[in-house]
Amino acid sequence: QDMAPSHTQPCHLQEPPFFPDTLLHNNLHPRQAAAAALRILQQLFRTLSANSTRQHWPTQARTDLLNKLQHHIHHLEQCLPDNATLFKGPRNPLLTINKYFRDIHIFLHAHNHSACAWDHVRLEA
Repeated sequence: QDMAPSHTQPCHLQEPPFFPDTLLHNNLHPRQAAAAALRILQQLFRTLSANSTRQHWPTQARTDLLNKLQHHIHHLEQCLPDNATLFKGPRNPLLTINKYFRDIHIFLHAHNHSACAWDHVRLEA
């Protein structure tokens, strides 16, 4: 909540991205689940560290969150081998995660990185 952008007007945006159900109902091996979590954390870090984020998020809260994300990313990277060998076949969850975050970036861009759009992203995260 410390990171929540504040906006005063009602927010009605079209088609915000939603977390893929296929990732929620996927029976992954623990190492695969850890690799998927790592990818999500990396993508969150990338999204929240973008220049367009700064105007809508309190600096200290944003910095604290980025530091915590980086800590968890580093920890998972130390625990996992190269991710390329963990997933094979057409249902690669890493590709689904990449598409989800690409959709988030498209959504933010379509709404000019508004506080309202960031609020949708924050609620998703």
